[in-house]
Amino acid sequence: MQLRTRVAAFFAAQFFGLGLFLPFFPLLLNEAGLSAGEIGTLLAVPMIVRLIANPLVSGLADRYATPASAITTLSLLSLVGFSGFFFIGGFVPMFLLLLVTAFVWSPLMPLGDALAARVEREGGGDYGRMRLWGSVSFIVANLIGGVLVGGWTREVVIGGIIAGLVCAVAVGRGLPGRPEAAVTDGEVRSWTGVTTVLTPGFLMVLCATGLIQASHAAYYAFSALFWAKAGIPGSAVGVFWGLGVVTEIGLFAIAGQLGLRLGIAGLLGLGAAGATLRWLLFPLATDPLSVALLQALHGLSFGASHLGAVAYVARTAPPRWAGTAQGVMSMMVGLLTALASAMAGQLYSLGPELAFHAMAGLSAAGGALLVASALRRRWRGGGAGL
Repeated sequence: MQLRTRVAAFFAAQFFGLGLFLPFFPLLLNEAGLSAGEIGTLLAVPMIVRLIANPLVSGLADRYATPASAITTLSLLSLVGFSGFFFIGGFVPMFLLLLVTAFVWSPLMPLGDALAARVEREGGGDYGRMRLWGSVSFIVANLIGGVLVGGWTREVVIGGIIAGLVCAVAVGRGLPGRPEAAVTDGEVRSWTGVTTVLTPGFLMVLCATGLIQASHAAYYAFSALFWAKAGIPGSAVGVFWGLGVVTEIGLFAIAGQLGLRLGIAGLLGLGAAGATLRWLLFPLATDPLSVALLQALHGLSFGASHLGAVAYVARTAPPRWAGTAQGVMSMMVGLLTALASAMAGQLYSLGPELAFHAMAGLSAAGGALLVASALRRRWRGGGAGL
């Protein structure tokens, strides 16, 4: 099996579990007899854990492991962790198990991104075409879960996540070791490579991409409520979300050609512009046709900004510390999304327009930071900016 096929298979395996966890894990917790407050607390655990786990575990993996051993070990530990949900119940046991499981499950995403970016950099494949299979798998898991979840929620959700992780373990065993050009004795013995990455210019670009991604917070939390209030049937909500992911898949399919034409700065700028336009118009889209047309912007607001961010980190970070750098980016996105979610919750209660227009402000601020980074790099004659 070719390396790009293995990486695509890893994305598919990982996103299959995510496609069951995000929409259906709350149902499992509800069937376990937990209160709404307890469910909310448990759902916040993975989001908080990844702020620490992604950069920390990715850094340890970069220093002490190969992509093959890191992804295989973390997938296996995640499999064991999720298996525990077959045997326990109650808030405290579930809280502790989810805390431990999220610590080894969350870093798989930045490690996968780092590996796919490396494969592309070495001429072995196109990042977008590898990553799109994760999005396809996510939709498939949504559809399977929607049909089968009911009387067997625990078996479907946990069993499906475990099945995905079994595939990830199998695929991980065939992934490569460290890139030869990236390893020097000094890099192996110290963390010097990490500190050379975390420059003000690098962090400025990461903050900009984080703001663009965080602008989706109101959409994730309140789109279904907003559409329901507008009279759009609940059955259409899943279709609209799926349509957004389909446009994302379409963008990933042409990512190679698009990246060559626009470059990293062009992709990030397109993401910022698409997100700003999307959230400005979102409160005006109250009928199925306008909602469907606006969902097509998901390919830009999420897809283009994600592609640009991954490519920027891959270009800037030393290959030896690629996973660590992707983990730092994931932490930045997670932190800003959590803050944006809290802001969106306060503003939505005052009026949906305020919440979505605030998200437009965040993405516009991200675009302004990108411009500032480009000007800073030109003024300084180089560096880690755009």
